[in-house]
Amino acid sequence: MLSLQLSVVTAGAQSANFSDVPANSPYYTAIMDLKSRGIIGGYPDGTYKPDQMVNRVEALKIILLGADILVPNNTGTGGFSDTQAHEWYAKYLLQAKTLGIVNGYPDGTFKPTQTVNLVENLKMLINARNINLDKVVVSGNPYADAMAAQWYAKFVEYAKEQKWLTPDSKNMIYPAQGMTRGKLAQLLYNSLKNTPMNVPAATQQTQQPTLWNTQDALVVNIQNMQFVKNSMTVAQGAKVAWVNKDNVSHTITSDDGKFTSSTTLDPGQVYIFTFNNLGTFTYHCSLHPTMKGTIIVKPAIEVPTI
Repeated sequence: MLSLQLSVVTAGAQSANFSDVPANSPYYTAIMDLKSRGIIGGYPDGTYKPDQMVNRVEALKIILLGADILVPNNTGTGGFSDTQAHEWYAKYLLQAKTLGIVNGYPDGTFKPTQTVNLVENLKMLINARNINLDKVVVSGNPYADAMAAQWYAKFVEYAKEQKWLTPDSKNMIYPAQGMTRGKLAQLLYNSLKNTPMNVPAATQQTQQPTLWNTQDALVVNIQNMQFVKNSMTVAQGAKVAWVNKDNVSHTITSDDGKFTSSTTLDPGQVYIFTFNNLGTFTYHCSLHPTMKGTIIVKPAIEVPTI
């Protein structure tokens, strides 16, 4: 099968490595790179589950995060008959539809829980990256099992040219294969490594600071004069990184004095704190007191996967 390689971000404590992704795993480099970027995460038990299948909305969330696309906290069905307005995926689906990244099926459904296949994944990824395929020429079958007459031919041809895909010994990529967390991680990693980002500025997150700053941390973005995740439940021992994506300075100031950024957090800067104690911790920006947030720290076994 195609040697691609994903994860759904969790609110659990993040270890340096996942217990089920050893250094000799074909997905190791991809998973650890995306983890360091804050795009993917693991489960509270320290695993990543690289062989677990990924559905269409899970893949969509990861792709939007990988493309650094701003996702407003909206609710709605997107006009699809089989989606729910207040499900966790609603805001990702709404933004993806607004940007033309997804359209759904002719019968008006989106099939959110259906396993995403390789070519669907390629289409969403290329659309999210705002890549123009007008100049892509499909002069023959891109691969032995990817036909030039198929709807996905240009997507596959582009991915082939950009070295996103690795066929097997029979020059096959299995277009209909279901994507696993590992395979999706590898595909996203390949796209970020080999192809420059091309996302419209109006939909893109403000430039993030050096990514190593947030490695092994759960990220709270500061944007539009608010803590984007103003309430977060984390596992005991988790690191939380506040990233200032605004164009003005802020502070991270605990209401009870347990933690605070020693100076103002200028645009592009990061403040990290490790929550070793259980409890509920409220904080605010001392420069903008209406900006408030809460961190709830629980034993790892009680923290669900997001």
